[in-house]
Amino acid sequence: MAALPPAVLHVLFAAALVTAVYIGRGTQFESSGYALAWPAAGAGFLWVLWAWPRRVGVALALTGIFVLTSLLNGFTGLPPDAALITGFGNPVQALAAVFLFTRFVPTRTQQSVGEYLGLAAAAVIASVIGGAVIAAGAYAAGSGLTVLQGFSPWVVRNAVSLVTFGSLALVATRTVPGPSPARPSARRWVEFVALAGATALLYIVSFVPSNPLPIAFVTLPANIWAGLRLTTGWAMAHGLASGTLLVWLTISGNGPFATLPADAAAYVAQAFTFVAFSVSAVLALNGEERLRLIASLSEAHREAQAATQLRDVVIEKMYDGVIAVDAAGAVLVHNTAGARWVGETRLRSDVPWTARYDFRTTAGVPLAEEELPLNRALAGETVERESIDLHLPDGELLHLSVDAVPLPAGQGAVIVFHNVTVERRHQQDLARFASVVAHDLLTPLTVFDGWLEILEDEDLTEEERASVVRRLSRASLRMSSQIRALLDYSLAKADKLTPGPVDVNAVVSAIVDLRAALPAESDAPPVDFRLDLRSDVYADKRLFTQLMENLIGNAVKYGPTNGTAVVSVTSEKDPETGWTRIAVADNGIGVPAGDRERIFTEFHRSPNGASRAPGTGLGLAICRRIVESHGGDIRVESPPTGGAVFVVTLPAAPGQLPAGIGAAAAGSPVPAGGAS
Repeated sequence: MAALPPAVLHVLFAAALVTAVYIGRGTQFESSGYALAWPAAGAGFLWVLWAWPRRVGVALALTGIFVLTSLLNGFTGLPPDAALITGFGNPVQALAAVFLFTRFVPTRTQQSVGEYLGLAAAAVIASVIGGAVIAAGAYAAGSGLTVLQGFSPWVVRNAVSLVTFGSLALVATRTVPGPSPARPSARRWVEFVALAGATALLYIVSFVPSNPLPIAFVTLPANIWAGLRLTTGWAMAHGLASGTLLVWLTISGNGPFATLPADAAAYVAQAFTFVAFSVSAVLALNGEERLRLIASLSEAHREAQAATQLRDVVIEKMYDGVIAVDAAGAVLVHNTAGARWVGETRLRSDVPWTARYDFRTTAGVPLAEEELPLNRALAGETVERESIDLHLPDGELLHLSVDAVPLPAGQGAVIVFHNVTVERRHQQDLARFASVVAHDLLTPLTVFDGWLEILEDEDLTEEERASVVRRLSRASLRMSSQIRALLDYSLAKADKLTPGPVDVNAVVSAIVDLRAALPAESDAPPVDFRLDLRSDVYADKRLFTQLMENLIGNAVKYGPTNGTAVVSVTSEKDPETGWTRIAVADNGIGVPAGDRERIFTEFHRSPNGASRAPGTGLGLAICRRIVESHGGDIRVESPPTGGAVFVVTLPAAPGQLPAGIGAAAAGSPVPAGGAS
């Protein structure tokens, strides 16, 4: 219908109204001359409801209802004054019904029992208004009809018509259909045929001429059956068909209603039609609501499940630990990080987890039970960003940043804690490094100040001045080395690699030659470099040069206290992996067994090394970062003969680099690097 032009639809509604008027005028049964059934009320209501959004359309529909009902009532035997009165009452009633229905049911649909009752209420009130207009007009015209003759029949027959035809049409034409079964099966068709047969049988039994008892109510089971088993539209159609059959049998003089006085028969027949129709309609709409509610609940359940799964995935993948406990402190929910940070693979739900751990302040003071963030949250307090230390049973210390919030209605609390152990240790290392750097930079600066004052002495000989300059040069070099170590550490990252083929022999030889050319410390032992470099690497040349400078520099720095320092540098290809293995060996003080892993961490210095030479503790950390950025590894060994051997494994070919490293630069020439 929506595709048809408005003019065509107005003509169709007019034709439907004319047909309904003729059908209604054929059901005269009482002394008032009014029809027993009046389907025209439903047709007029639907016409105005369709035209409602457009004022011109509403005016045209109301005019059409007035003209057509007046003319047709007059042509079919109603006196002219009564025809005009009813002609005026019909559009008033239709307008009132549409106005009230759009207020009671803004969606203008019939998809629930509430909307059906809303239409019924609008129909009754509108029929009362229309009946009042008819009664007032009849009284004013002096037609001789009593108020009961004009008003009561009008209200009954028009209200029933508005409800039955209006609701059925709205259900049949709605754009959002309610739940309906799939294509009927053979078994369903058998049920439909059985329902039709049962309906006919019940009406025949109830309305045979020889039956003197008013037992029309025995037909209601058929309407109940239809309401429970059919879709809403078909159930309403069944109810309307049953009512039509009842009216026809009553007019034909059959059934219990035919023996009643004419006026009473009209009222009772109409009332029973409304009851039969409403039984089918209400049951069907209720079933439709139930199916829609089930579908809505199922969809809400699916959405809730999806949201729960997403929440669980998000919480489970969080780096922060999440633990929810009940009011007694027993664990309800936790993620993997929550269990990992407290040193367990799975937290038990039957024991308050806080009872198994030692919580302290950052100053090391044990926290009382009432001071614990979780217990404070259980008491109703919100805790934000509180720093605490967790001492695990195995002796490990974790630094945590804690948030805790109470659950609603005293159901428990949720604690979220972030493991800041690495950050805290890093801060401590930075503080220690700042102290080391401040001390080590202050020492050469003090040397500068002292020797600069000496240089101001005009009595110094040239040899003494040269000695002072050498000391100042070494102090300056020491400061430069410390600053360079910081820069090198920050630059030794994988995202800064520019890999290419590197001639190991050329790089190491340049480093050795440069060291030989520099003036040696007066108390430094001589160094014997022994090179056996047979395999090259594929790496960032600048970083590789820095790596070898650090390793060779360490071998020289921590050499023997007397005698000749022997530094051996070798490179060869591993026959199994194809990688290049480089070894830097010395005959120095070696590395204690307990420090062989820790010496590669930032700012750590082995006690025996710290006593020998100043440093920042970044040299070997830089080496590890450079090697690992290339996908290799580094370790230290202590041979039985003494000293230390640092073994580095690096790629020998582009394909051995980590994924995504140096893809654009592979095979491109790399500028020569060297000692900075």
